[in-house]
Amino acid sequence: MADAPVVERCPAQRQPQAGEPVCVICGRYGEYVCDATDEDVCSLECRDTCVSRQSQSQTTQSSQLQRDEETLRRAQQLRSKLGIEVSAGSAADTGDHARNWPIPLVDFAQQQHCVQLPAELLANLVTNGFKRPTPVQMQTIPCVLQGHHILVSAPTGTGKTASYLIPAIAQVLFAREEENEKIVALVLAPIRELAIQIESVAKLLMKSIANMKTALLVGGFPVPTQRYRLQNGVQVIVATPGRFLDIFTNYGGGEAILASIRTCVVDEVDMMLDVGFRPQISQIVALLATLAKKTSHGVQLLFFSATVSDEVEALVRQILKAQSEQSYIRVNVGGSESKTAGRAQFSLNPRVHQQVRWVEDKAKKDELFTFLKGKSEESTLVFVGSKIGASMLAEAIEKRCRIGAAATHGDKSQQERLTLLEAFINLEIPVLVSTNVLSRGMDLLHVQNVVVYDFPKKFTDYVHLIGRTGRGDEVPGNALTLVNSEDRAHFRELVPLLRGVKVSVPHEVYQSIHSDNAKQRSQSRELVVDESKRAFRVRKQLNDEIGAPISNWKEWNNQASKRRRVGPYL
Repeated sequence: MADAPVVERCPAQRQPQAGEPVCVICGRYGEYVCDATDEDVCSLECRDTCVSRQSQSQTTQSSQLQRDEETLRRAQQLRSKLGIEVSAGSAADTGDHARNWPIPLVDFAQQQHCVQLPAELLANLVTNGFKRPTPVQMQTIPCVLQGHHILVSAPTGTGKTASYLIPAIAQVLFAREEENEKIVALVLAPIRELAIQIESVAKLLMKSIANMKTALLVGGFPVPTQRYRLQNGVQVIVATPGRFLDIFTNYGGGEAILASIRTCVVDEVDMMLDVGFRPQISQIVALLATLAKKTSHGVQLLFFSATVSDEVEALVRQILKAQSEQSYIRVNVGGSESKTAGRAQFSLNPRVHQQVRWVEDKAKKDELFTFLKGKSEESTLVFVGSKIGASMLAEAIEKRCRIGAAATHGDKSQQERLTLLEAFINLEIPVLVSTNVLSRGMDLLHVQNVVVYDFPKKFTDYVHLIGRTGRGDEVPGNALTLVNSEDRAHFRELVPLLRGVKVSVPHEVYQSIHSDNAKQRSQSRELVVDESKRAFRVRKQLNDEIGAPISNWKEWNNQASKRRRVGPYL
């Protein structure tokens, strides 16, 4: 029996019976198998259609892949142009992570991965002058919205506060609108003034959005008032670690709020993971993680600072590892952190014009008075190392310079500190002398001058002190740093930092470094001599015992030197 002719047209094929193959194109009896696609077809017509569809699908996939590659290429070009560095933050991670890193957000209204900032939040950004994201905001906001743990370092005055508040508020709104779930964002800050400032920014971003409230938990204010605020329902908590633990561990009724926290921001992470704060931060993170597990939710951890050293990053890894989290995204903005002798060197704000002068302690006041001459109409922040020194220096400035001055430090009450800060912001006090209570994160846009009168004990603090000026686009920043031999422990880190922004370094600084090098070489030589003499005494004792005494150390040492030069076999 001759083979039946191949069905050419689809309508000529019959309908399938039970159990028979079905054409993938038209649904008729799939009498044939397409060689190109391995699909059941009913005719030559449907075979051609099937092959054509596969070809189109492959072309579409290829085009999509090309578009994805182009997007990644442009994203990397943008990062390079803006000084944004992104890397995998875990040594355990391997592979090509660049494809998984969120694309920078070039516009607040931009949609990424079907996610766009809520309309109410976008409106508040426009109202408060947020025209376009800064580099740190470009990379950080999409990272947070996609749920990554992150560690971010960026120079002072680059918009780090908004870079975590914007996505944190957006997440609260998304959870409420899409999942009908009430969640809370927590921001931890080391200093009361900084916490107060962060809360004020959060209020601006949440203004006029229904049922969005903040709670400020810091010392210096009554606990009952803060607890009442929490009990009435809040969406963003800004706190110092001590007061946060005090309220949630010493008073009842806070477990429901803790279990609702989905995002925890640790601002000024280098200071927060210092010896004083580290146990508190670890306790808070562990507490949040324990309660989150009961509700099958994790806690997203965000770490921020202008200065992140290798040691700080190692501590961040430990915290994440303790919560069974292995990976995070490391974002560095504003210049790479070069490593020298195991230490991190950090970039300074390029908008700050700096001067570094070598001044002995006795001449510091006169140098400061000269600098302040003619600056009665400008805002100047002077940093000193002690509370008593702050008060005495403020009095001296008023007497000698005839300029209004005041001092703020930890011995003053919270209300006094806030009153002085408000007067300084309103230009009622031209000069404010401060200890480190104003050194971190304070966004004082009007400050034109910063004087580092006493160099801080920790070098990273210096970067933050300088960063209190040059924060606004309109107001230029000037910084004067007074150094002398008492600060020589920091010179090796200071010199490359200053040269990186083309600041003239006093020759006394180089002389001090050279002197220290010479001293170290001398100490090394003395150590070698001491070891040689010790070896001589041991050898002399042995030789005396066997009846072959040696004369003296110098002669023995010279002979030993000759033996080392000539070698035992020549």
